[in-house]
Amino acid sequence: MGNFIRLCSCEFTKIFKKKSTKIMIIILIVALFLSAGMASLSKKLTDVAEDYANIDYKEHMRVTIEMNKNEIDNDAVDELSKTYMKATNDVYQLAIDNDVNIYTSYWKSDVLNKDMINLKSEQYLSEATGETSIAEALKLDYDKYAEMIKNDDFSGFMKTKRDNLKRDFDAKKISEEEYNDSLHIVELTEKYEIGKTYNKEDIWKSQIINDIEMCQYNLRYGVNQMTMEALTEKSYEKTKNNILIYEYRLEHNLAPSVSGRDGTSLGSARKVYDNMASSFGMLVLSVMMIIIAGGSISTEVSKGTIKFWSFTPNRRWKILLSKLLVATGILFVITIVMSVLSTLIGNIFFGASNAQGYLYVSNGVVHEINYVIYSILYNLVAAIEVFVFLVLAMMLSTVVRNTAASVGISIAAYLGGSIICTIINTFIKADWTKFIPFNNLSLVDRIFTNDYTEVASMMVSSVTGNISIKFSLIYLAICTIIMIITMFDSFRKRDIV
Repeated sequence: MGNFIRLCSCEFTKIFKKKSTKIMIIILIVALFLSAGMASLSKKLTDVAEDYANIDYKEHMRVTIEMNKNEIDNDAVDELSKTYMKATNDVYQLAIDNDVNIYTSYWKSDVLNKDMINLKSEQYLSEATGETSIAEALKLDYDKYAEMIKNDDFSGFMKTKRDNLKRDFDAKKISEEEYNDSLHIVELTEKYEIGKTYNKEDIWKSQIINDIEMCQYNLRYGVNQMTMEALTEKSYEKTKNNILIYEYRLEHNLAPSVSGRDGTSLGSARKVYDNMASSFGMLVLSVMMIIIAGGSISTEVSKGTIKFWSFTPNRRWKILLSKLLVATGILFVITIVMSVLSTLIGNIFFGASNAQGYLYVSNGVVHEINYVIYSILYNLVAAIEVFVFLVLAMMLSTVVRNTAASVGISIAAYLGGSIICTIINTFIKADWTKFIPFNNLSLVDRIFTNDYTEVASMMVSSVTGNISIKFSLIYLAICTIIMIITMFDSFRKRDIV
């Protein structure tokens, strides 16, 4: 046992004496600091792209009104289109008169764009067809909304939504379940004043409400609204838990990492940094570990130092095992240190109060994992993928005994494997694709799924596929064991002198 410990100690010393190791550690630290700067820049650029509050919206609407007037006078345009343009002009003028920016997203702009244009269009159509009573009823509804806009009556708007739901339910236009779900949405919107005023920092709340509505639909009909696939028992339970987490986020004002219909709306700058620091940090760490493992045997062969092992009492398998254990230990320790360091850097640049843990549901109750623990767990799960490529690099180093080939092939597989699999998965929908090793990586995106909203989670699933975590872990374990056996067998049988 003492000899084996000395072997490990000797291997550890050799690794950290290498200039490449020291350089990669420095690059890793620099990458964490650069992530902070890039996170701030990315958040600012995203906010600028999403900020419609600073545009000259009144001039935009005036131009649209003039264009519509010209089209209305054009005999080539059909009457239905003219009616819609006329209604749009009325609504846009109302927005201009009441200083409502229809290009933003809050209750006034939503009412003007969705409800009032339709009401005015239907009113004009009813008048054209002589349906006077219907036209008058539609005008009354339009005027009621207009009065709410003028008086900034958010509570009145919520009351109107409840009354409309009750009217539709009494008229049996909607089921009791749909009525209860929609009423719950109205209550959440009013309770947390979502969309009461325009605030770009709170856009995520409206997107959360949209995701809750989507989950409600999925639960009501037992079908995924986006994929139109039937919900399994597991996905049904997951959807129910998602609603609990979304409501917890609203209650505690916790924005998700990514949201939006296109999955491009970013959360807080701190969340952007956390994602970037983990991604860049693990990338640098992966390259570092591949270089260490890829040169573990081949470097000693090329330098001729490996022949000295034949003069020691240590058995070959112990020599190779010490190299594997030391490399794995370095990966484990640096992953934890990187997680703690990224937390400290995040606290310095973005404040400790903005650090957000991980939410999960247990027995119908939402719990939150401490941020530091979550950061460590997240990166340790990501390190599983790094470990697989570490073993691949060490196996190639043992079998091929060429550092350039071992490191080059491993890095190419690490960087290019996911791209190739994404292309394959896009064009091929078959069960056999789950046996492609790269399709079973990216475990972290499938384990920690609650940091995304519904649509963003589906985007992640479309990339990683529907392979179960259990299958991936077993598959990766088998692949790793095969590589380790190949590595030990080659090292034991081949001449090292």
